[in-house]
Amino acid sequence: MTAAPPSATAAPPRLQIEQSLEQLLQTLLELGICASDVQESALESSPGGVASGAPGGLIGRKAQQTIEQLGRLHDQKDLVANVNIPIEVINLVDQGKNPHIHTKNFIERLSGENMYTNGILSAVSDYRDLLRAQMGEAFPDLADALSTPASDLGPASSIAATNGGLPSTIAPGPSGLNGKIKAEDAR
Repeated sequence: MTAAPPSATAAPPRLQIEQSLEQLLQTLLELGICASDVQESALESSPGGVASGAPGGLIGRKAQQTIEQLGRLHDQKDLVANVNIPIEVINLVDQGKNPHIHTKNFIERLSGENMYTNGILSAVSDYRDLLRAQMGEAFPDLADALSTPASDLGPASSIAATNGGLPSTIAPGPSGLNGKIKAEDAR
């Protein structure tokens, strides 16, 4: 096997593997071209040809390069041992499709879910504002408490912490035997 060029050893591990894969793909492409169009000068027996002296001719030389590059790629496998590849990407590659389809579909799905969630949040916000306005009209005594947004009430702004939205002058008392709640009016 041949050693990796000095520039490849200084590169980050992922970049090294990408370069090795690109070289392997180029060699496989050249091997396919050589196998589909065998010329006389590419045979090992042709004197002075491009593959003279190489066992198997030019195809043999390309096959040997492929084996060396696969070995180099195998040696680099431990550099990126913790990379998780989604099974959908592997299936797309097996089907001969571009794996970027997975990323595109994932982003489109997330965008749709984001729009749906924003729509729900907007609807809840609009409903809250409408409910606050209607409650203020129906119960004028609560108008001041309802006009303060829940986010301005501080960390104890949950419904339980604000006595169910009632002002502090009307607080729930202990329940009676019949299950009804007694309320004290401080007026």
